[in-house]
Amino acid sequence: MNIDLKKLNFNDLLQLDNSINIDEYTFNSYLLNQRHKITGYCVRCETNGCNTCPSDSSYTLQNISHGATTEDLLHATDQLNIDFTEWHTEGVLFLMESPSKDYDIYEDVVFNGYTKRPTKLWYWIHEPQQKYNYPEQFIGGTYGKLFNSIVFTFQLKNAYLTNLVKCGLNDVNDNYKGLKDYNPACVKNCYESFLKKEIEIINPKVIFCFGSRVYNFLWDQYEKDDFPWIVIPLPHPARGRNGFTPDLFRHSYFSMIVEGLYEAKILSLADAEKKYGEFLTLSRRKNG
Repeated sequence: MNIDLKKLNFNDLLQLDNSINIDEYTFNSYLLNQRHKITGYCVRCETNGCNTCPSDSSYTLQNISHGATTEDLLHATDQLNIDFTEWHTEGVLFLMESPSKDYDIYEDVVFNGYTKRPTKLWYWIHEPQQKYNYPEQFIGGTYGKLFNSIVFTFQLKNAYLTNLVKCGLNDVNDNYKGLKDYNPACVKNCYESFLKKEIEIINPKVIFCFGSRVYNFLWDQYEKDDFPWIVIPLPHPARGRNGFTPDLFRHSYFSMIVEGLYEAKILSLADAEKKYGEFLTLSRRKNG
């Protein structure tokens, strides 16, 4: 992970134990303890009074996430020594909405008079895993493994996956609210404090937004200016709960990512045509 991203994720958003050298902190060093050692976290929204759901004050900012890079994924899949000659080095950002349920990856930490639940595991990746390629994991209901498959399928050396809002809006029973229920000041604060800085560091040629709310939020920040990036909407993985079929996920993710990489000039027309050829060759649709 880029050193500036490390400091943003593990010094500003989350704060690691003083015994840990952030400059040298990687997925592999995290595995030595099998967890993050978190002693603190961002409380900007708490101190600004925008950490509760405006329509239901029993929901407050709780579960805290962080971002993950291609490098983190390469550590997790033991692929650091692969040949990167044909990999694309341009920045590519994949953007989700916010953390949701616990999934046994968070833990209570008291900091500056607040109790929140920062992730104890490496967010999006969690543990060593195999590498995937299309059509593996091009499905709904998966997040880190989808990122894994996208990175290796499209050979993206500088990809980054994160949430627009780093803290989940939860109640004491681990129910959660989506992005539309956040205090707008909270979303804006998280954008200014973290996502805007992440974008500056990654310098993405294209941003892929999972879900229309993230896509629309980004547009709203630049409604009076030329939009500085190619921005492509993708179906949110949770759409599977609404009857979004595996074929729709597979076709949407592959074709729209090719489109975005082509528009951003990461893929040439010949590259894009080759990728579509691979897609058609590997298609598993069965008709009749």
